[in-house]
Amino acid sequence: MTSASARVSAERPFYSRHAEAYDLLITDPVAPWVDAVHERLVRAHRSPAVVLDAGCGTGRHAEALIAKGHRVDVADASAELLALAAERCPGSRAFLSDLCALGLVSEYDAVTCRGVLNDMVTDADREAAIASLTASLRPGGLLFLDVREEEASRLRADGASRSVVAELGGRRELRFSSRSRWADGLLHVEERYELVADGRTEEDSSYDFTMRPWSRGELTAALRRHGMRTVDIADGVGRRTADRLFVVAE
Repeated sequence: MTSASARVSAERPFYSRHAEAYDLLITDPVAPWVDAVHERLVRAHRSPAVVLDAGCGTGRHAEALIAKGHRVDVADASAELLALAAERCPGSRAFLSDLCALGLVSEYDAVTCRGVLNDMVTDADREAAIASLTASLRPGGLLFLDVREEEASRLRADGASRSVVAELGGRRELRFSSRSRWADGLLHVEERYELVADGRTEEDSSYDFTMRPWSRGELTAALRRHGMRTVDIADGVGRRTADRLFVVAE
């Protein structure tokens, strides 16, 4: 793991020591995204497809694509999330990988990547990630991305605290809060995690990091630099907030 984004994936608490709470904290519906990907693969005459879910999280989207008849491998830089995805998708190959250096050359009809490209902050990491994802495609393959849109992300970064409680069972809960602010073209995110058991705090921790959203022009230019001839960008699919883009490149 060499990129800064991979280190964040390995360290961020709900990607690592609180991975059990991931599906309780990230509750955007799976079906709209998976349906959009599947329908585009059908139109491209690539169904069933061999798919790589890069930055797979707990494997929810991979599992739903498998249910539609696709063969899906999973990759993530978080060992804890990848273990959950491998358990959920037992027939999938699982790769503990830095998305900036996947090393999976021309194996897939499609690659899906949700959210992760926002974690690439430097120009070098952004170029490496796009190069790695596109290199994993067979000729004519499709790349599906979900990314944060720059201007909408800036407007949403109002510094307000947002909180959610994940009920873990056994009288345990994880109280999660986050706030974000915009400065110098980056989202600066502050997260707090309070693990409570029987009403008593067992662990209280925080984690700060930055993200760099994308403009439509940046996405189009980066994808075309790496061989994608057609780039379609639309509003986000299956997201509860309006700061996401759904990108299909081929």
